[in-house]
Amino acid sequence: MALHQKTAVALAAVKWPIAFLSLLSLPFTASATVDLCLTHIRSALWLTSGILCYFAVWFFAIRHWRHQWLSTLEHELTHCLFALLSGNRVTGLNVTVKDGGHMTFTGSENWLIDTSPYFFPTVTVILILLMPWLPTLHTPAGQFFIGVTLSYHLTSTWTETHSGQTDIQKAGVLFCWLFLPGANVAFLGIVLSAAIGGWGAAGSWIESTFLSFMLVTRGF
Repeated sequence: MALHQKTAVALAAVKWPIAFLSLLSLPFTASATVDLCLTHIRSALWLTSGILCYFAVWFFAIRHWRHQWLSTLEHELTHCLFALLSGNRVTGLNVTVKDGGHMTFTGSENWLIDTSPYFFPTVTVILILLMPWLPTLHTPAGQFFIGVTLSYHLTSTWTETHSGQTDIQKAGVLFCWLFLPGANVAFLGIVLSAAIGGWGAAGSWIESTFLSFMLVTRGF
């Protein structure tokens, strides 16, 4: 059995358990993310400024644009990334100004490929991965730009996530309602932790949130 087939079988088996786990963990990831923001509100001033500045530009201008080519490109590239990570081979990518875009691949479909653009901040993650080799990303300007990319992801996800989306329909509307809120908050906490304190801090955030979740659920 090829890797893409094994991945598809494994993801199909854990699809609904992950959906309910995401829903149950939402209060814990949300609380941990709020605590993180409050704790670092001063030390992450430039990161926060980037988030807020882009949101203001988006709210007053970008959200009224009929065509957003870059948003479509990032959306399709995220599909491509998760198709590759699932063991598939990407065979095409087409992005247009007026007619949206699409990607094609050979292998096996799975719900993670379908939903990935709706929770995974691709550009932000790439920048954070590059931080050890690009010292400029640690400067106020670099942190500001990371904040801009994260705010871009949050606003584009907000506008793109609706039941009329083909991707949402393929993965299942009920599944997406259960899975995506928790997945978004969890990745927001992870990315913010990594942007502020590196991937070690992100690991600590995941560990502490998981332990809090297990401590409470163990009592039921």
